[in-house]
Amino acid sequence: MEIIIMKTIAIGCIILLSIVILFFSCNDKPNIQQAYDFSLSHWHLQEEIRKDESVEIRFTLHRSGEYKDAKYYIGYIQMSGKGEVCDQAGTLLVNRELHELDAMAGLDKSDPLEQVFTLFYKSLSTKPSQVKFVVMDNFKQSKEYSISFENDSEEADKNYR
Repeated sequence: MEIIIMKTIAIGCIILLSIVILFFSCNDKPNIQQAYDFSLSHWHLQEEIRKDESVEIRFTLHRSGEYKDAKYYIGYIQMSGKGEVCDQAGTLLVNRELHELDAMAGLDKSDPLEQVFTLFYKSLSTKPSQVKFVVMDNFKQSKEYSISFENDSEEADKNYR
């Protein structure tokens, strides 16, 4: 009789242990990748710019995957020279501040893995300009892209002689 009780207790312990292991190993939340790698590219640009001239910069955000709650932000840093950046609607971006890409005028979302948008850089100086664009997602991944323009003004030519 004692053997039957011992076997019953052992079987009960095994069943209880199995239930505990199954309970703690189950996860109701599916494992969904949220942060995908991305890059930024632009079409070929002119190398020279004059004071008060604007240059169209057509960017493409290349995403390696799609997560519907991913958000992207863009900003710029004026590294040298002086200028301003605006979107297709003429909304000025503030130097050293991030702006939500979804709010950008003219953002083409027809392909969620390759979103195209246009910014305009206007030179406000006779000096060469260098602008660094920064794209960041809501998972704190970021990419930087630098663009340089030589100055093509008569004033600059006089200063170099």
